Amino acid sequence: MSFDENFVKEIRKRFPRIEKDFTGRKRIFVDNGAGSLVLGDAAKTESKSRIDYSANTDALYNESKANENILLKGRRAVADLLDAPSELNIYQGESASDLFFRISYALRGIFDRDSNVVSSYAEHFANVSPYLEMKRSNKISELRLAKLNREDGTVDLDHLASLVNRRTKVIAITAESNLLGNKVNIPELSKVAVENDSLLLVDGVHFAPQGYSDIKSMGCDFFVFSAYKIFGPRGSFTYISDRALDSMRPFYVDREAMPGASSYFEIGTRDQGIFSAMSSVVDYISSLSLDLTRFKKRKLPKNRRNGVRKGMERIENYHKELSRLILDGTEETEGLASMKNVILYGISDSKRLSERGTTFSFNFKNVTDKKAEEIYWKKFGITTVGGSHWNLSHDYYSNPSMLRVTFLHYNSLAEVEQFLRATKWISTK
Repeated sequence: MSFDENFVKEIRKRFPRIEKDFTGRKRIFVDNGAGSLVLGDAAKTESKSRIDYSANTDALYNESKANENILLKGRRAVADLLDAPSELNIYQGESASDLFFRISYALRGIFDRDSNVVSSYAEHFANVSPYLEMKRSNKISELRLAKLNREDGTVDLDHLASLVNRRTKVIAITAESNLLGNKVNIPELSKVAVENDSLLLVDGVHFAPQGYSDIKSMGCDFFVFSAYKIFGPRGSFTYISDRALDSMRPFYVDREAMPGASSYFEIGTRDQGIFSAMSSVVDYISSLSLDLTRFKKRKLPKNRRNGVRKGMERIENYHKELSRLILDGTEETEGLASMKNVILYGISDSKRLSERGTTFSFNFKNVTDKKAEEIYWKKFGITTVGGSHWNLSHDYYSNPSMLRVTFLHYNSLAEVEQFLRATKWISTK
């Protein structure tokens, strides 16, 4: 089941900046790949926690205990979002890039000069840069990158599997490309990791707002995502498996820290506002599983985990509707897959929607990215962004700049139509 037009209208009411930006400019927001719009409830609870629970933890007075409770509730919410076994497997960081680095540092004890790390050309640079540095400093022998299938930009999983051996300590892979929108079969790679006793690190930053991040089905040891890509504030979270925790030697300042304690992996005092906001985000996603009447009344499911699963499944189904229109077009205009003077990257066959998300990267043959970005914004009020998007696919295609749009579940079918009309207009100039 997906969302009908009335449900989407109610969803849009939950996002204060969905129609206009802070200047009052009416626009269509599709720069969601760089950061989503903020859920109104998340902003409100974040603000309240900053004012009411600003005291530090580990004291007896009210504000301190309330702060501790906010952190605990936030960890449990993230555990529900990922279907993680416990909040003790959830850790928070300043950004996904920060977490990728700290994970690599904490795993330094498992590496030696004969070991290697396997990744792919579909990665955000943050997911591979720690291992490039390890290679430069002779901490590992190789960083091996799996090639892409050039025609559709998907990761060549056979090639990736061939790169993995018993000396592979980590497989670092994205769940969904932040540039091309293609998804990766993580459960398939989990089998490869298990066969070779490798740790599986999943970059879930771009995937988290797109699909159900079920780490049990994925079979991963790490799952990293950014709160601000999934309707919350700046900040990030990671799931870490018990097996991975046993292999880690993180930097920490708490002399009594141990696996399962937040201070084992988190450096310094946590920002309670981020945890509070994420609780609201997870409650919201869970409420998307309800019928329209209960959603409008802001009811919550009795079982939040089940609600999250059903809510994300509805999001995925709606995203398929959006993607089909973007690729194939509407009665009014053709889609990106067949539009003249448009070069589209990633999967373009609408029969393969389950293999991609709602991110689309492309170039015009007749207009530069910089000029197109200007036209989209000044003439049509659409937040399309060109340039580099920190993804190795730019290197693989020898293309330093692509225009990118990402549609999320608060974007309407009418906005897709307007985007396609604008794209068609630009393609004829």
